[in-house]
Amino acid sequence: MPDPTTALPVIGSRCWRDLISPETGATVLSPAAGTPEDDPMVELAYDEGGSGWWPLSTLVFEQA
Repeated sequence: MPDPTTALPVIGSRCWRDLISPETGATVLSPAAGTPEDDPMVELAYDEGGSGWWPLSTLVFEQA
């Protein structure tokens, strides 16, 4: 679970969806409003096309 005091990711920030394949990444499109505070949902645009919603606890954000 993420730390509830941690801010949601900024729109446009990058993340990995799989630690085994860090080249398979995504860009944050939108943090979801009205999702559980202990594990909010984040909408991602995938590098290989398309988009989807993921719980914040499943994402690893790269350091810019």
